[in-house]
Amino acid sequence: MRDRKHDIVVVGAGPVGSYTAYLLAREGFDVGIFEKNASVGEDVNCTGIVSAECIGNLRLPEGVIMKPIDAIRAVSPSGNCLRYHSASPLAYIVNRNLFDRQINAMAVREGATTYLNTKVQEIEITGSAFNVNLEEAGRAEEFTSKMGVVATGFEVNGLRGLPRDKKSMNFLFGIQTDVTMEDVGDIEVYFGEAVAPGSFAWVVPTNGRSAKAGLIVKEDPAGFLKRFLRNPLIARRLTVSGNRMRCSPIPMKTIRKSYGDRLVIVGEAAGQVKATTGGGIYFGLLCAQIAAGTIVKAFKGGDCSEKVLKEYEIEWRKKIEPELKAGIMLRNIFSKISDRQIDLLMDLAKKDGIMPLVEKAHFDWHKDLVSHLLRHLISKILPGN
Repeated sequence: MRDRKHDIVVVGAGPVGSYTAYLLAREGFDVGIFEKNASVGEDVNCTGIVSAECIGNLRLPEGVIMKPIDAIRAVSPSGNCLRYHSASPLAYIVNRNLFDRQINAMAVREGATTYLNTKVQEIEITGSAFNVNLEEAGRAEEFTSKMGVVATGFEVNGLRGLPRDKKSMNFLFGIQTDVTMEDVGDIEVYFGEAVAPGSFAWVVPTNGRSAKAGLIVKEDPAGFLKRFLRNPLIARRLTVSGNRMRCSPIPMKTIRKSYGDRLVIVGEAAGQVKATTGGGIYFGLLCAQIAAGTIVKAFKGGDCSEKVLKEYEIEWRKKIEPELKAGIMLRNIFSKISDRQIDLLMDLAKKDGIMPLVEKAHFDWHKDLVSHLLRHLISKILPGN
């Protein structure tokens, strides 16, 4: 019979959960990772865009990179196009399935144990233990540990045993499908009420003529994606479509509290996601570093209470919350902009000094760019337009 105890358990073997487990296992902790799917990286709904900063700073496996991206093409509601090209890669397209598996393999090499096809149903936190009740192959089981990390990704219903947070109900739907199409090389971003109201749609090249087409919307995601694929700018280039659509909720706000006695919550489960793009990989991995560091200190001090673990929330909010708030502000303003104003923005971008601002921006860090853009444009697009 297997050992049902670990120093630390991690719920979720996505990149953030596995990376947290890797950092903790590297420090000598006995870590168990519980993954509800039959394999790591299964059924992932993600474009797989990872910044050069993320790949370089966190020393993530380079073998997962499919292609560099150095150009982005934005298309307005009227079909007006603006292309930005960088002298060096802005980001990389990675094989998300392999990306997840390799980060999990890093954790396993350091001594962590991954349990597949194992769905955690409920957590129970006592004064001395973090317990998980789970289902594995139809059997109910229980594991106990001194500390727990929840890295499930965003789930509307959440885990039983975690406090409900009304903020967690603030989400949009991200949906995409695999397509084969002609003339695909840049990342393409499309705007407009008919495309994705208050948000955007995309075409992201993956390999050869293969691409991912998707969008973020508040409601009717499948309907909007089907209409997007019928857009003449897309439809005339498609050679293969009709593949399975993958849809998942994306949190638009952080949860009120990401820690408790013997508990930290990381990644999308904590709302550590950029409201501008819906991307959460890099910010989640950065917060995983903070979480692991805080947990190590807690164990060394022999105190895993929320009083000690509160440091995790203080540090991650200091690190990324200004970025998250700037993204929410931009999204709120953009949701009120008409198609005519979007076309005006595109025209202004071509001739009004906006592109130099974009050229100085960082792929992951948007706060300064948002601030400059708002000061530069609000007076020109909102009053009287």
